[in-house]
Amino acid sequence: MTQRLRVWFRKGERVRYISHLDVLRYWERAIRRAGLPLSYSQGFTPHPKLAFAGPLPLGFTSEAEVMDVTLDERVDLAEFRERLARQTTEDLEFVDAVEVPLSTPPPQALLLWADYRVDLPSLPVEKAEAGVSDFLARTEFEWTEERKEKSRTYDLRANVASLAAEPLDGGTRLTMRLRASQDMTVRPEQLLAAIFPGHEPASICRTAIILDEPSPAREAWRRKGRFE
Repeated sequence: MTQRLRVWFRKGERVRYISHLDVLRYWERAIRRAGLPLSYSQGFTPHPKLAFAGPLPLGFTSEAEVMDVTLDERVDLAEFRERLARQTTEDLEFVDAVEVPLSTPPPQALLLWADYRVDLPSLPVEKAEAGVSDFLARTEFEWTEERKEKSRTYDLRANVASLAAEPLDGGTRLTMRLRASQDMTVRPEQLLAAIFPGHEPASICRTAIILDEPSPAREAWRRKGRFE
């Protein structure tokens, strides 16, 4: 019987410049080395059934990446965790796994927000705190993002759920929660360019991914409210 598992993993400093395709290949090989019955698509060039919440940009590290793994046969959850953990390293490290229903949408379709930690050694914390306060006090912040030959204009303020600054070795550490849905994705570099132009980050780490997790109780309440 087919089984689907949601897996969390870390991406460390030494591999922050490897591509999303390399990450996919790493996990395919790790799952196969673990002797787990990974499912593949049908067709001339079968692909492993691995679904990620969202590709991590090159140069970022992460503490909380998410992917769904589909297996051809059921495996005990504790055994899955143990076998896969033995095949990973600190660079791309298995963190945890839970079983999810086969009918659950893929993590990319459920993605709502992403949390980041950004270190800015050249930005004095006093200036950072003033910039953060000014940004959060606005009701809107129109921003035009330029990428290659395309541009888009949107309300940056509406897509930032939280933003805070704290001192870090003479510079600043920013923590932020940014929109990461299929309709709108905001990257930390865009927020930095809008508020603190000229200050380059020493590191950017994705610390959490927030999914629109299905809730049986919530769905039951909605059905009752709609039909009764």
